[in-house]
Amino acid sequence: METQRKLKGQGTRTLMLAATMLLTAVMAHSASGQPPALSVEEALRRQPKYPGLLISTPPAEQWKTCKVEPILNPKDGRTPLGYVVRDSAGLPLRQFVSYDNQSYNIVAYYYNGVEAFREVYPTRTTEPVQYRWLGPNGSKWGLDRNRDGLVDEWVVLSPEELSQELLQAILTRDSRRAEALALNKSNLDYLGMPADKAGPLLERAARVGQRVLEAAEQLKLSPQTRWGHLELAPPQTIPGDTWNLRDDWITHKQAMLLVYDGETARFLPLGEMVLVGRAWKLIDGPSLGQMSTTSQGPVITDAIKDLVAQLHEIDQQTPTPPTAEALASHNAQRVKVLEQILAKLPEGPQQEPWLRLLIDSLGGAAEGDKADGSYLVRLRQLKERLHQASSPLAAHAAFRLLLAENSLALRSASPESFAAVQEKWRKALEEFATTYPDSEDAPEAVLRLAMALEFTPQGESKAREWYTVLTTRYRQHSHAAKAAGAIRRLESVGKPLSLTGSLLGNGQTFDTSSLRDKAVIVYYTASWSSTLAEDARKLQSLLRDYGPKGLELVVISVDDDAKAAAEALTAHKMPGIHLFAPGGLDKSPLANAYGILVVPHILVTDKKGIIINRAAQMATLEEDLKKATQ
Repeated sequence: METQRKLKGQGTRTLMLAATMLLTAVMAHSASGQPPALSVEEALRRQPKYPGLLISTPPAEQWKTCKVEPILNPKDGRTPLGYVVRDSAGLPLRQFVSYDNQSYNIVAYYYNGVEAFREVYPTRTTEPVQYRWLGPNGSKWGLDRNRDGLVDEWVVLSPEELSQELLQAILTRDSRRAEALALNKSNLDYLGMPADKAGPLLERAARVGQRVLEAAEQLKLSPQTRWGHLELAPPQTIPGDTWNLRDDWITHKQAMLLVYDGETARFLPLGEMVLVGRAWKLIDGPSLGQMSTTSQGPVITDAIKDLVAQLHEIDQQTPTPPTAEALASHNAQRVKVLEQILAKLPEGPQQEPWLRLLIDSLGGAAEGDKADGSYLVRLRQLKERLHQASSPLAAHAAFRLLLAENSLALRSASPESFAAVQEKWRKALEEFATTYPDSEDAPEAVLRLAMALEFTPQGESKAREWYTVLTTRYRQHSHAAKAAGAIRRLESVGKPLSLTGSLLGNGQTFDTSSLRDKAVIVYYTASWSSTLAEDARKLQSLLRDYGPKGLELVVISVDDDAKAAAEALTAHKMPGIHLFAPGGLDKSPLANAYGILVVPHILVTDKKGIIINRAAQMATLEEDLKKATQ
């Protein structure tokens, strides 16, 4: 509800989260009416309003193997409220939902069985059409207020997606598309920005459209120009209570966009951007003038532009598979180029963004090197130099050094020394978190510390304290959701299980509350889990023995890719109900719901839906089931 209220505050009025909208659609649907008829051909010929999206559409000769299935209204279990079109393997291709029995109000497009784009057409013409980029297509969420097929405002937009939209506005000389990216009055009204500060900000943002046209005229980019990379200055935060705002004022003071026009690298400063709700907004827009040397953003001069292009080429060749040795070699290449870049820049603010990249690359190279390797030595020396200079990057160098040293220590640890290595790791993390509480790496350090404490005897209460730090002091950070879920898990025994997610394969919503009078195993796994094959065989056996006694299995894959998840579960004949949400172990809403840190992880409930074991082990799982199925 908080997200919904924030979006409404930005002027969206009736914007709903997807699940809420679908529920409203179902409840409003008339049991006596039916949505328009739909054929496979009609469904698959329909394409998204926006081009260039990853969606699955089989060749026309395979359409005869596809089928249309009704989505039944839960109110009567008979009347369709829409249709799902599936391919020959049963994976969804399109989904159409109607809640006015006249047209399709929600149209969803899928890619490899995962929803990839959604169009929402409310019945009231005063409400905006919504477009959502999902799954492999990103995270954008745009509103089309006048229903002309173009986004007027973004309510979810990452910095990278903002820069991609801006590039398209430049290439098409579309000032309106650019203006949809700019900070506006409703954004500042929502935040409660004082008038004396709002006025200058709006004056700057009002020039975004004109700046796009000027950039297009000066750059004269070819239509084939492609997006390369977005380099951002570190985020800066002004607490909301400083200006009496609803949210914190979070900005990137500078951004530099790298694009490729054929083989030519071009660099475009984008100025300042600010986070409003879940969307980044432009304050300045593109400028071809030289960036100020006092700026915290990356300066790309003629002297280094060829080296930056080399760096981009290296980044396009990320090793697959990403073994420690391959990643170390990859980072070593980056170190070589970054050191050349720094040598061509004057000391001071111009070097800072490149120093940050060098720190990260030295850390990555050191993790795959020897314990006394040159990259670790250079990282230590750089960290000391930055500390002595009181550089704002000293904390970042200290954290990367901490990570590299721990990685190397774990690689060489013996069974006898492992506990000592872990104890040193926990102490180092706590020291970092208390020494650098305002650093950008502090939330990451706190999460790792809480995780490490949770897996020690009598460490859970201390872990809960650090998770709470994440949900309070660092509540705006993405790790806060994982921490909140972890607290929920640690306190879950004796409480009802509550999980809602999409079924792997058809994308339909599933809620564990529907498993009434069933004992439930919730098994978190991934295609890369080393225990998956053995666990699948054990779970098959347990279901054969305890299924007749009221046992159900819910399997949650935390893979990044739905196809990989489906293939792995099918290959190992994993039984049960399979759920999936994009984001992987770190960001999947299903993983974050209970703060899952590693896989496999097992929860067990009794027949009343109450969690009786929040960290069950496969070796002793049958003992839990004897109690759960009584």
